[in-house]
Amino acid sequence: MRTWKFWLACVLASSFSHGVFSKEGEKVSLKPSQVTPEMMAKYEIDKQTIEKKPNCNDVHQPLLSAFCERPVLSELDGKVRDLMTNLPAKQAEYPQFDLLKDQAEWLSRHDQCLNEKDLKMCLELSYLTRYSELQSQFELVPKVGPLAYQCGDGKIEVSFYASELPSVMVHYQDQYRLAYMGPLSHGKEFKSHNLTFIEGKKSAVIDWDNKTLSCQQLSVN
Repeated sequence: MRTWKFWLACVLASSFSHGVFSKEGEKVSLKPSQVTPEMMAKYEIDKQTIEKKPNCNDVHQPLLSAFCERPVLSELDGKVRDLMTNLPAKQAEYPQFDLLKDQAEWLSRHDQCLNEKDLKMCLELSYLTRYSELQSQFELVPKVGPLAYQCGDGKIEVSFYASELPSVMVHYQDQYRLAYMGPLSHGKEFKSHNLTFIEGKKSAVIDWDNKTLSCQQLSVN
């Protein structure tokens, strides 16, 4: 199971240096028209502002600059929008999740990136997280599990997903929560705003609502 997680981590780490280069190796500017209409409306970016800029060289609006300098943001924005368009008619594998409510909550966290020093990295991680969340909740990617763990007097179930950011779904006390593997976690640590899952050899340490659970994986019958 570790193999695919390490492989995806390497792919993810390499994507963070993503850029667009000419044949001579020089970095070239892209037109800011790659910003989607939805993003323009959300952040009140005027169409005239886009049209009068032939390229990214003179763009100073932070969001436009981020999309100019990191084209993968447009790609990720499109992927999230496509899933949000196609998924409402489907039922998530985990009925606890509310597609539209979760999207609104994610957008709230996503908007906080505008206050971050590294806007581009924050936006990219935000998109990757939401895209991975949708892939996992609707089981659009391969998974391993559910695996059972004994945590003191209680039990949990864990499923690992080969999502864009490798993710883990933890079922504990009638709740489901997701966490995501970061590029520097060495295939062991998954984090989100409400869950930390650290995988060991047939074991796990979980932070859940400020409570630390030490767990042992149960044998599969």
